[in-house]
Amino acid sequence: MKRTTVRRAGVVALALTSLMGVGATAEADAQRLASSCGASVCLYEHDDYAGAQEDFLFTSNGCANVGALNNKASSMRNPSAGRMQFYNSANCSGSYGYAAAPRSADSDLTNNGFDNLTSSVRRVNP
Repeated sequence: MKRTTVRRAGVVALALTSLMGVGATAEADAQRLASSCGASVCLYEHDDYAGAQEDFLFTSNGCANVGALNNKASSMRNPSAGRMQFYNSANCSGSYGYAAAPRSADSDLTNNGFDNLTSSVRRVNP
């Protein structure tokens, strides 16, 4: 009888430990996906806002060249009230290839045909 009780307690303890591990993993994923972008627009090296991050702060309309993530951005967040245009050339030259609406995010730029192509970003009034 004692062995059965001890065995049941062990199974219950193992199940609770597994559930706590799953909860911690889900919480970590939620934190990773939560907006950490406090700038006008943020670019991320990988899909789902992972990898290296580059932030751009615009106080008015303007253009900024992408630095370390030049032709490497795979996701973006635009928490600002401005529309962001992404260019595949430096200095926002030529026509833009992707536009992000105000207060938007895109976890995978592949679906818009602009994965790993951004070289510069321009903020424009909506």
